[in-house]
Amino acid sequence: MTLTNRRSFLKKAVVGGGLIAGAAGTFSRRISAAGETEFNRIAYRQLGSTGYIVSEIGFGAMNTRDAELVHAAIDSGINYLDTAHSYMNGVNEEIIGSVMKTKRDRVFLTTKIKFDNNGIDIKDMPGMLEKSVKRLQTDHVDLVLLHVTDRREHILRNDIMNIFQDYKKKGLTRFIGVSTHSNQAEVLNAAVESKHWEAALVGYNYYSPPNVPAAIKRAREAGLAIIGMKNLLDTKSLPWKNLRDFRKNPSETLNLKQALIKWVLEDRYVDATIPGMTSFEQLADDIAVMGTKFTFDDNRSERRYSFNTVDDGYCRGVAGCTGCREKCPKGVQIHEINRCLRYAYGYGDYGLAMENYSSLPRSSRLDICGDCDECAVVCVNGLNLTDRIRKAHELFI
Repeated sequence: MTLTNRRSFLKKAVVGGGLIAGAAGTFSRRISAAGETEFNRIAYRQLGSTGYIVSEIGFGAMNTRDAELVHAAIDSGINYLDTAHSYMNGVNEEIIGSVMKTKRDRVFLTTKIKFDNNGIDIKDMPGMLEKSVKRLQTDHVDLVLLHVTDRREHILRNDIMNIFQDYKKKGLTRFIGVSTHSNQAEVLNAAVESKHWEAALVGYNYYSPPNVPAAIKRAREAGLAIIGMKNLLDTKSLPWKNLRDFRKNPSETLNLKQALIKWVLEDRYVDATIPGMTSFEQLADDIAVMGTKFTFDDNRSERRYSFNTVDDGYCRGVAGCTGCREKCPKGVQIHEINRCLRYAYGYGDYGLAMENYSSLPRSSRLDICGDCDECAVVCVNGLNLTDRIRKAHELFI
């Protein structure tokens, strides 16, 4: 059956419960599961020291324009929902808000706020969450994250920490945390050092260097909730038609997309992941992976795919690589340009790519490196950065 709408999806999927509160734990483990069939069950994990229990796969709403898809995910039992103040210039929060009118008590709701290093004046930050809450048609979110941070000094700034603490005092959020696409180990270690932040949304996948899972472990043991993002490598180039569907044939293993998500969930210090969902088929795939085992064959499939497909075109910056950091003589953060390119050529969403590029600080805009014949930086993983910068010029300039 092709799952094209909420009705056809719910015929196949379990109808789940609401938001669960439980005892806070010091490490992440699967603590409950519900469902009617082997491939339609939701597995839950403790969310750091928050006292809440959330679905181990949450709903990443960044690209989502279909409110019915969000309704279906919540009805199935997914209860972690992620959006941001800046997504679709606020329209994404409005879409989520249309769902929250009737389902607010069934989800752990997260949004994210950027700060002045990304073109937002810090004096505007106190009112940003109030605006987000209005868009979301609620009086509070459960978690607000300091969005797109990559330096310890950002995490430890007293003025920023005070703004987020005021969010809590005003009742606009229950918990506060940070979000990082790059330099994850430094950011996580600073979050622990601060004794202020309570959660971290972290770029984490099969390509992450060893210091990233080590920092995740350290942060989780300190009580921070850990949510993984950027788990997929290059979703646009995945050979979707050739992927196996183990729901139709139980002898098959996970398909590649599911294996990539499951690899992250195998880390007991990760509480949840938030793969982006834009279709009912993707929602069904994500639900099916919960509670499954990550097998030797799944790992072999990932290794084969990474060696044959990804190595020549995937920037590992969102996985934690810092090889090009501070290497550009003009100060351009090349990994941020590559992240925007991935939204275009990996996700196939050129609007999202332009939105993210426009939000970059001016020090990372392409006009700064416009007079270079060749990129002065050499990628430690072999990417042709000159070619990628040229593609970025064609797309963004």
